[in-house]
Amino acid sequence: MKIYRLSEFVPTITYYDYHERKSKFLLYEDRYAEWAIFAIEEGVIYYQIGGRKGTAAFGDLLLCPPGIVFRRVVVEPVRLHFIRVTWEHEQGADVDPASVLPHGKLTLQGTERLAANYAVQRSMPVVSTFVQDRRRNHFFRDIWYAYCLEEETVDSGSPAAARQKADELMKQAEKRIRHRAFEGFELRQIAEELHISPAQLTKRFQASFGQTPTKYLTRLRLEKARSLLTETYLTVDQIAQCCGYENGFYLSRIFTKQFRMPPTEYRSTYRI
Repeated sequence: MKIYRLSEFVPTITYYDYHERKSKFLLYEDRYAEWAIFAIEEGVIYYQIGGRKGTAAFGDLLLCPPGIVFRRVVVEPVRLHFIRVTWEHEQGADVDPASVLPHGKLTLQGTERLAANYAVQRSMPVVSTFVQDRRRNHFFRDIWYAYCLEEETVDSGSPAAARQKADELMKQAEKRIRHRAFEGFELRQIAEELHISPAQLTKRFQASFGQTPTKYLTRLRLEKARSLLTETYLTVDQIAQCCGYENGFYLSRIFTKQFRMPPTEYRSTYRI
């Protein structure tokens, strides 16, 4: 069975709309005939896409495949790019994108590049439809390929990880943790899905990646929290929800232990 890379799939925008300060959605749920994407520049959305649910904020893309129920509620007024796209394999392979592409929440770590792309989309001059569509496709594809680069770089493994004995099951575990890091879940669920015990998951993950799954998950969540603290005006409670934590108190405790300062002090120190 051939394995396809995400970057082999090229998106083409069929519809684009921008909302400056959207305080609520007209519909609680919807289905789309094409892939629907909510690119969130500011604010917070609660979402349910298939079996995936949680909150999304700046740095997140919500991808909903055709025909899947997409439920959403505005938690904090959002600056939102609503996009519908079709996908084509770059070499014309006859493969259903839904069998390869992820759905639910995708999180980009490179938020500086993402913010620049959003700014261009918002300020794009009114020109002919053909030219504008071509420009929008260019900038959205840049966002997509930035995500693919982050994803595929992790998949290729770091030099340190490459020296470890290959463990295909732990590669699956790492990917599942990364894809669900900002949703409320417990690591034992990953162990159950892979039909191993939590102790085996910890031991084998440590051997493969040089850190426990708990530390890996915490690092992903705290990096997301740092980004939201410096690049948004979300409260600590809202940031906690976006990072997979129950509340701001718990996030603050873990954040302070890691960075030797509480989130509010970090925000005032490092916000540009």
